[in-house]
Amino acid sequence: MTAYTHQRRLLTVQEVAARTGQSIDTIRRKIRTGEIPAVQLGGKGFPIRVDAEELDAWMYEESA
Repeated sequence: MTAYTHQRRLLTVQEVAARTGQSIDTIRRKIRTGEIPAVQLGGKGFPIRVDAEELDAWMYEESA
């Protein structure tokens, strides 16, 4: 039996900024306000990542 595992592609804030054409500061603000869904790896001071599929969904909603 083969188990299917879905691996999430997590993007850095810099990668999100490049994909959206927005500044890093704007992306950080949108993450802080909850507009862009993100996770923090660990606790305070650890890296923030955005799931690529969730970002694509957010970008689609923004363009609609």
